[in-house]
Amino acid sequence: MFHGIKSLNFNIRSLLLAAFTALPLPVFADEPPAYQPPSGQEIAQIINEARQKHPNDVNLRIAMISERFLGMPYQLGPLGEGPEGEFDRDPMLRFDCADCTTFIETVMSMALAPQSSAMDSVLQRIRYKDARVFYRARNHFPEADWIPNNAQAGFLKDITNKIGGESVAWESKTISKQKWYVAKSTNDLQGFDHLSAKQKRRLADKWKKTGRALPDETARIPYIPASELPGKAKQIPTGSIFNVVRENREDQMVLITHQGLIIQKPDGAYVRHAAWGRTVEEQALDAYINKYNGARWKVLGMNFNAVLDPR
Repeated sequence: MFHGIKSLNFNIRSLLLAAFTALPLPVFADEPPAYQPPSGQEIAQIINEARQKHPNDVNLRIAMISERFLGMPYQLGPLGEGPEGEFDRDPMLRFDCADCTTFIETVMSMALAPQSSAMDSVLQRIRYKDARVFYRARNHFPEADWIPNNAQAGFLKDITNKIGGESVAWESKTISKQKWYVAKSTNDLQGFDHLSAKQKRRLADKWKKTGRALPDETARIPYIPASELPGKAKQIPTGSIFNVVRENREDQMVLITHQGLIIQKPDGAYVRHAAWGRTVEEQALDAYINKYNGARWKVLGMNFNAVLDPR
């Protein structure tokens, strides 16, 4: 008898479980839909709509376009030189994932392209010095490559002093690209799974040698101290690029460790960025700054750049 009751209870539980699992899961109003990469047709539509709505303001186009990528998964180093790349054969363009820099580059290229067919060429001018598509010409270091080369190309203008005034401070660092290249290994190669272990080692050795002749470069970056940022937040134009500046340490190769966008909303300034290990998300600027309090590698503040349309 007891076995019969247990069997009956089990059958009832099984039926209930089957009934509930057959029902669609509830969707709550406060839960954003899962990110879906835009199609080529949607990309063209986004570019055209942003141009029509904000024909003379690239920073408003950046704010509008970047919203579409909220929820996009984070992936470190998702872009490369494509199928013909010498060391990195990741795709040259993708919309399914991004890191902090490639998120900005993708949004910038969409905001600056007069139409979708021009996006690829604009992206190459942003990602590579003089638009020469090969690994050594890629703007790897924010403070030594990405910011100065894009300023020279007419895409960026530093607005840190304009926002911060007398509160602005400076930090400098000597960047050793030689050390960075020497540290490359077979694990860093992308798109070469078809090679043997010996072939990969040879290619990695060649990669290391490409940096031997590169001289050290001293980068000097203005920043608004973290303690001063809450009082300056309203003055940061929407669509501006922020760069997180940390103190110069001998055991670290860079000063800038993260990049993102500033978005102004009725209730204040927000950061919109590809967050490490998560997704493209946004957070109030004040809350974002506060999370760095007590960081082992001290955060000094933020550097800001406005995006320009060089046409």
